[in-house]
Amino acid sequence: MSTSFLRIVIIVFSCLSICPSVAHAQWWKVTRPEDVWLFQIGMSADLDMAMHSGDFILPQAPTCCVGYTSALSFGPAISAFVRQEVTKTFRLTLRGTFASYNGSFETDENIFVTNAAPGVTRHSLDARMNWLGGEFLVDIRVVDPVRLMVGASAGIMAQTSFTQKETLILPGTGTFENGRRVRNETTNESMKGLTTPQLGAVVGLGFDIPLTENHSVVLTPEVLYTIALGSVIESQQWKANMLRVGASIALSLNAPEPPTPVERRREVFVDSVFVDVAPDAERRRVDGPERIVTDTIVTTDLVTITDRAYRTDTVYSPPLPVIVAKIAARAVLPSGALKDVFTINVTTQFITEALPILPVVFFEAQSISLSFRYRQIADAQAYNLDAIGTRTISVHREILNLVGDRMRRLPNTSIRLRGTADPTTEGSDCELARKRAGAVKDYLTRIWGISDDRIAIETGSGSCAPERITRQQSEEGYSENRRVEILTNDLELLASVAKRRFNEAQTVDPPKILFDPFGTSQKYLTDWTLEATSGSVVVFSQSGKGVPGQITQVLTPATADLMNDGRPVDVKLRVNAIRNVSATATTQLVVKKDTTTIELERLTLTLFDVASDEITPISAEQIRLFVANVPAGSTVIVRGYADLLGNAEFNRKLSQKRADAVCATIKQHITRKVELQCNEIRTDRFPPGIESYITPEERFLSRTVQIEVKRGR
Repeated sequence: MSTSFLRIVIIVFSCLSICPSVAHAQWWKVTRPEDVWLFQIGMSADLDMAMHSGDFILPQAPTCCVGYTSALSFGPAISAFVRQEVTKTFRLTLRGTFASYNGSFETDENIFVTNAAPGVTRHSLDARMNWLGGEFLVDIRVVDPVRLMVGASAGIMAQTSFTQKETLILPGTGTFENGRRVRNETTNESMKGLTTPQLGAVVGLGFDIPLTENHSVVLTPEVLYTIALGSVIESQQWKANMLRVGASIALSLNAPEPPTPVERRREVFVDSVFVDVAPDAERRRVDGPERIVTDTIVTTDLVTITDRAYRTDTVYSPPLPVIVAKIAARAVLPSGALKDVFTINVTTQFITEALPILPVVFFEAQSISLSFRYRQIADAQAYNLDAIGTRTISVHREILNLVGDRMRRLPNTSIRLRGTADPTTEGSDCELARKRAGAVKDYLTRIWGISDDRIAIETGSGSCAPERITRQQSEEGYSENRRVEILTNDLELLASVAKRRFNEAQTVDPPKILFDPFGTSQKYLTDWTLEATSGSVVVFSQSGKGVPGQITQVLTPATADLMNDGRPVDVKLRVNAIRNVSATATTQLVVKKDTTTIELERLTLTLFDVASDEITPISAEQIRLFVANVPAGSTVIVRGYADLLGNAEFNRKLSQKRADAVCATIKQHITRKVELQCNEIRTDRFPPGIESYITPEERFLSRTVQIEVKRGR
């Protein structure tokens, strides 16, 4: 770079650094860096990529005939610079730069060797040189903080040297005339004929990142590309362009002093005045007017401004409500009359009952998983036959465990599983039916350890609807067809579950109790609960919202079974009010139980198919065994039941047919003189142990006949 060019650049930068000070004679009073034309010095560090191109040979290199074309190398580039803003959009930069321009070239040449055989020799040139020079750049703020840089560069190639050789590649054997496979080898020779100065055009992008509030330190990630305007070697076609990627750090010598930080604080001091309101009113606070006192503290490092607000608030506070609970109990006699003083008289009876097994497992729509309604255990040790309740539905909830336990105790027994699917909602899907049967088999083999070969799955083809299909077009009918039937020739496997001699309530007097909460608070109540307990057992409970009215509780034999003889039933009324306030009232009910001299034995049969009165072999065997030991003089009552779905008259006739079929079977097997009653048909109430017709198993268990034997103790 010529001396005159450097002088011009220095003069320009000097003027630019002075001009803003002249134009803004009081620039030091400006606190924002946007109002000052910054003068900066700094350094940059980049990774450069030298890209050599052309078609050349080194005149001083002992090689022949072919030229070098391209090379690519990487190296460091560092710069020192001064920078002056002309405006906040334009600025000028003068950089002194050192950059590596190394290049390793290779080119192959076809030759003829001994006996005119073709061969290949490889020419290698390793050029080592560094560029040292200056760059004058103008950069423009395109979009803050992105800046476009354009300019020119001029410099010299310093520390230049080259290493060259020719290597015989083909053939694999043989040598040059020097007896070696390498010739014309030159090492670390100085390069001659370099063009001076090396000129270039520079273009690039930068991204200013101020590291301080007053822009005294600025970091600029940058990308620069230098296009060579001449050849590296005079009279040769060899150009070397350079791409640089890195960052610069600049110090602003005339940056304004950073402003003193200001910290604003607010402190609130509140006094409160409390005013009582109604208990159900909303608690609220009304802010009083503020009185502000400002205090400012100035130090060399911080200005602290503190606003202290003083006010007096009014708080409207509702007190807790005061509530009272009262409860009195009166007997409701069958005539409807009320009685203030009474005793709950319960007549009980000893019963021995055989509860039936319904060998069917029902599934939800489109499901192959066992329903949550069936008790499923993780280990067979958790099963306890004696813990099963004395209700038919309780027995059915244990059907999987009953079958598993009995198969384990009867090692020669086998079963067949027939899966079904509803034709309307599931298209009689045999794959769905097979998977349902597989779920039952999996449970029996996995939990109960039943051998796989003792459980067969009957698979259908085409249609897998039940043989006795429920045709009612409703969800009740559809759900009865989604099942797995358990089939066996061993009657013992499906025998009834015997519940031996338990005491069951038969009659309760009074039939109803009226609980009167007269005297209980009428305001502020949210809800209430009435609960009666006998020891730790809850006998009955009711609850409701708001203020309780008169509460009627029906006393059924099932309710009376939960009461202990000679121990009063404790009744507690709890009323809850707003704001978690509550009150309770209690009373006691005296209980007296008497056991009759009549003892009952019952057998319930539930193996009737839909709309059928046919006695199955299992039912016939159960009837035979049951009546074999009926003592002479007993009364045998046969009660027929049907579910309440469908036509009532049809159900009544069907129940009578079922009862008649059972009576005919009893007459075949009974040998003693007894009173046989076969006309007790009940289609207006639930069968024993059934409380609803919601589930398909409850409806199946309702298609039943119960045999009851009355005899003296």
